[in-house]
Amino acid sequence: MPAYRSPAEAEIRDAVVARIRERRPNARIIHEINVSTYGPNRIDVLAVDRAEIIAVEIKSAKDKLDRLPAQVEAMRGVAHHTVAALHEKFLIEQEPNQWAAHYERDGKLYLRRVPDGINDAEVWVYPEVRRAMSSADHDGMARWRFPDQRVETSLPSAALDMLWRDELFGLCGALRVSATRRSDMGSMKAALRWHCNGKELTRGVCAMLRARQCVEADPEIVERIAA
Repeated sequence: MPAYRSPAEAEIRDAVVARIRERRPNARIIHEINVSTYGPNRIDVLAVDRAEIIAVEIKSAKDKLDRLPAQVEAMRGVAHHTVAALHEKFLIEQEPNQWAAHYERDGKLYLRRVPDGINDAEVWVYPEVRRAMSSADHDGMARWRFPDQRVETSLPSAALDMLWRDELFGLCGALRVSATRRSDMGSMKAALRWHCNGKELTRGVCAMLRARQCVEADPEIVERIAA
């Protein structure tokens, strides 16, 4: 575990990775990857399958949520699925009716709900436990809902921004898009978007990320880029 990572964060990260490996056993897990080559946001956990990307932001009990809406927005621009894995301390307490209550304190009924402002992400509340007063009560946070696998769905256009220059050049070559060693990143991305369809770009971005040498990730997976 890197020195900068707290045990509190590592605990949630381990649970997140275990769930992804269970549901997407063929995906490559990459830790701490930039959303783009020029932006400040980083993705805590990225799961890259051959034609699907899942991005996860982790907030442990030691973190704050002030940057989470911007982080979620950035991840939605490059991935098929965006997940916010939050420690339960961030849940907001409110008084509901008796049928929706999760617990009782000092004669009053309460429930806890997900904070506002992150509706665009699937929220996983850690730990993954039932918080309702009885097994008959509905608790939408009790289990982590894993996103359905996307079939024939293109990545957002900004996914190309995750690639390094050499990766863009290699992708141009694999997809037969004209580029030279002097081509800049902007021109290569524009050419790829113009000449290639969503299927080609999705598989190409995934192939490049699966093959990238990373500081903290599963072993590289080198595959031929197929249209």
